[in-house]
Amino acid sequence: MRLSGRLFSRILAVFSWVLVGAAFAQSTNLKAYRYGNAYYVSARDVAKYYGLGPDALDVASRSEYKTSFGQLQLEADSREILVNGVNHWLSAPILATRDRLWIGELDILKTLAPVLHPEQLRKRGVSIRTVVLDPGHGGADRGTRGRSSFEKVMTLDLANRVQRNLLAAGVRVVMTRTSDTTVPLEDRVALTKAKGADLFVSMHFNSGGTAEGIETYCLPPAGASSTADPRADGGDRDAVPSNRFDEQNVWLAHCTQRAVLTATRAVDRGVRRARFYVLRYATCPSILIEGGFLSSPTEERRILQTDYREMLAKGIADGILTYKKTLETTPGLVGASDRIK
Repeated sequence: MRLSGRLFSRILAVFSWVLVGAAFAQSTNLKAYRYGNAYYVSARDVAKYYGLGPDALDVASRSEYKTSFGQLQLEADSREILVNGVNHWLSAPILATRDRLWIGELDILKTLAPVLHPEQLRKRGVSIRTVVLDPGHGGADRGTRGRSSFEKVMTLDLANRVQRNLLAAGVRVVMTRTSDTTVPLEDRVALTKAKGADLFVSMHFNSGGTAEGIETYCLPPAGASSTADPRADGGDRDAVPSNRFDEQNVWLAHCTQRAVLTATRAVDRGVRRARFYVLRYATCPSILIEGGFLSSPTEERRILQTDYREMLAKGIADGILTYKKTLETTPGLVGASDRIK
């Protein structure tokens, strides 16, 4: 059973918790129950709806559903969920009550649905022609610093490599900077709008002690807090213009994170949510990639290797191209590349 495009779009346009609960239950035949200030649907019902088979674990605090077409792994009280091989951070922790695990309704609409049924995102006439690549920092803003590297240098090198991959695939690429210059965030967004870009991809490297791994960020949906906010109900929860791309954002983030992990075998730190300026005000679907931790001596050594940066760049390009193919391909083929092996 799948949502029709019209009903799905109508549901996603509703941000009121109460109205969402009523519309969601009516359109999907899934029962949503109110706990506290939010609505939840049992993970068992979600898995059945998406054809993911029975729970393979039969453990009260954890569940795993997996078929050749989809996968969910979830744990009580955690904001992390594994969806089709990629770790995603949810808006609300998994709820454990009535001998079941429950997933927040907003997370089903804004995370699970786009990833498990990306064909719902395809619209007639959509074409991904122009991609803006945004090497983070530059000029006076050097970004984070490793023992032997500056973020601004590594992001420009990475963006140039991604550009070569995309150009070879016939995609038009616009760079927000091509040299070591300072580019205000406002100008990066303005350039994206002026060029009529179809996608915006910002590239950065991380800092955080000895932590390692790759993160891909997209904008939180209205009503949800950022991943970094320890309170599931905290933070800036108001809608912003770029929330109209919520479903495309998370699918682009998923495609890219998965392709990068496949290319590099790096630690999966997940698809995360943040209200970075360039994500809030982007005029097209947008993501921000943290390609590893320069603060980690081990990971910095990998990033400094040309071959590794080439793998990282290929992963980013492959993710963008998978997203492009999904939105442009013919019915019946959509989503095939995202099946679980």
